[in-house]
Amino acid sequence: MNLSIRHFKAFLCIVQTRSFTRAAEQLHISQPGLSLMMQDVEGQLSCRLFERTTRSVRLTAAGQRLLPVAQQVVDEVETIAPVLSQLSETRRRTLRVGVPPIFSASVMPHVYMRLRKTQPTLDLHILDLPKPEVERQVQNGELDCGLGVFPKRVLEVSRRPLFEFDFVYLESRAAPFRSRAKGRNAKRIRWDELPAVPFVELPPTQDLQQQINKCRAARGMARTDGIRMNRLESLIGMAAAGVGPTIIPTFAAPIGTEFQVSTALLTAPVLTLDFHLIIKRGREQPAVLEAFTRTLLEVIEERRDRIYRTAGKDWG
Repeated sequence: MNLSIRHFKAFLCIVQTRSFTRAAEQLHISQPGLSLMMQDVEGQLSCRLFERTTRSVRLTAAGQRLLPVAQQVVDEVETIAPVLSQLSETRRRTLRVGVPPIFSASVMPHVYMRLRKTQPTLDLHILDLPKPEVERQVQNGELDCGLGVFPKRVLEVSRRPLFEFDFVYLESRAAPFRSRAKGRNAKRIRWDELPAVPFVELPPTQDLQQQINKCRAARGMARTDGIRMNRLESLIGMAAAGVGPTIIPTFAAPIGTEFQVSTALLTAPVLTLDFHLIIKRGREQPAVLEAFTRTLLEVIEERRDRIYRTAGKDWG
């Protein structure tokens, strides 16, 4: 059976006007076309709905039974239509984003404030979550998108590389661990110039730390046991307090006088990793997603320029 709201509205219009001709005029279709439509309805329902004479149109017993049902269907659809339209518009202007805590603290405030000016109707929800939780909520449809380092493919989730980042060496200004390294005050440092002291690190199971460890091992650098923390912001805080030096991605590097620290870009080689936007495959995305992504990349580029200018490196 393939009855539509258009069929029910045509049926009700005939009942109200008691005329196929007048109903066709109100519906802006031809009278033969309306007759064919009602024949289709009667064929699908296997009954006659109207008794027609040259002067009148009356409902049959079957038509009388259909009348309240058709009226209810039309009334409910017309009632819910504007509600659904409003929900659709709200959905188009709402964006729920999952981000790592350090990214939420260092980058997202600038993205949020810029979007308040450029997209004043955007309802942006930023959730600072661990990476596994970002993946889970994107996969389940609880988040529109997620941001972070996702080197492995996840079922039902597509990845879009947004930008590349590299790494910086960070130490407290009060505890110069590089005292025996070349170019102690340089803004760049080679991996093989890193001091042989315990570092503040992420757990070895985390993707970022695994990449750092591979790079150090490839240069025959011995590991020294240091303190391990679960979050990048903890690494920065510990290093700033003089507990030990650390290696962090550039997107997390402090800018200005946030911390009393010294930083240097790690070179030879420059280790780069992708930072991704992840979305659920097949999920309809809000119209504001591209505006959000564009603004995020603008903020990242400005932040990266400031870090690299400080390091004396021209990335233009």
